[in-house]
Amino acid sequence: MKKQCKIVLVSSLSLLCFSCYYDTVIEEEEVIIPPDEEVFFSTDIQPIFNKCTGCHGGNIAPDLRAGNSYNALVPQYVTAGNAETSELYNYLPGHGHHDIGLTLSPTEIALIKTWIDRGAENN
Repeated sequence: MKKQCKIVLVSSLSLLCFSCYYDTVIEEEEVIIPPDEEVFFSTDIQPIFNKCTGCHGGNIAPDLRAGNSYNALVPQYVTAGNAETSELYNYLPGHGHHDIGLTLSPTEIALIKTWIDRGAENN
C-alpha cells in the first residue's frame, strides 16, 4: 500500500511540475533613426523592397522593382510626411508578409517610417 501511495505521489508531483506553462514574451525595442541620419530612397529603402519583388515584381500591385517602386507607392500607398496615415506603413507593423514567411526587421520598418515621416523623397 505504501508503495502505491509513493507511486501516486511521485506521479502527481511529476504531472504538476511538467504541466506548468509560461509564455515568454520578448518585447522588441523600438528602433529610432537619429534625426541627423539621412534616409535615402535609393540606398536605404529600395533594397528593402527588393526582398518583395518575387511577388511584387510587376504582376501584383504595387510594383516594387527598382525604377518603378517610388511611382507605384507615392502617393497611392504613402502619405508623404505622415507614416501613421500611410497604407504602406500600416501594413508593416505586422512586420511583413507573414503568410509567405517574409518579415522585416525592426530596423527596416524604422527606416521606412522615417523615410515617410521625412517627406518620402525620391532621392
